[in-house]
Amino acid sequence: MWAEWVAQNLQTRAAADRFIPIELHPRQQEYYDDDRADLLFGGAAGGGKTIAQLASAAKFVHVPNYAAVLIRRAYTHLEQPGAFIPTSREWWGGTAARYNQSQKTWHFPSGATVSFGYLDNLRDLDRYQGAEYQYIGVDEATQIPEQHLRYLYSRLRKPDTMDVPLRMRLTANPGGISHEYVKRRYILEGEQNGRRFIPSLLADNPSLDQEAYTAQLQELDPLTRQRLLNGDWDAVPE
Repeated sequence: MWAEWVAQNLQTRAAADRFIPIELHPRQQEYYDDDRADLLFGGAAGGGKTIAQLASAAKFVHVPNYAAVLIRRAYTHLEQPGAFIPTSREWWGGTAARYNQSQKTWHFPSGATVSFGYLDNLRDLDRYQGAEYQYIGVDEATQIPEQHLRYLYSRLRKPDTMDVPLRMRLTANPGGISHEYVKRRYILEGEQNGRRFIPSLLADNPSLDQEAYTAQLQELDPLTRQRLLNGDWDAVPE
């Protein structure tokens, strides 16, 4: 039984690795390997959240009809340097995957898709009605209202013949309009409800110039600096 599991795991990773052209850092790898239904990753700025999300969304693109979506509050956030769409072009631009600009969707040889979306207001929820995803990744989730985040859970579903886990993945820094909701759901009440919080700090991301970025964070006000530099969910306005 163990040998079968190892063989299957190696086969799955080899199939996915074609579209994950980097070596994940330990915290990112921990996030990638966890297939539970509901998980929060991050905390501090510079912890490698975007890469972790994109890699995890691509984990099952070898499975026919697998569908993932990566969401930010505004579309412009998806196109910023280092964000989902530019990074995905670096990863998949020279592969067998094909990008549909109008749909904001990558199509993989298996028939799997990874799409990019946004969720700024109630009208934006309409674009997800009737949608069916096996992976929903929300970046900077504390910037999105609780009501909108809760609705997205209803879009996680799959045919009973599809052998992939359903995964909701939030990445976030402390602060924002949904700070208390995210903190309560994943940090205060997460473990007892089968959810998990994987903290990731700037020190966990050796790909960044940590000294230079830390110096920039010193320019922030004390509250924001405590949240973004130290990932402190208990830091609140005095």
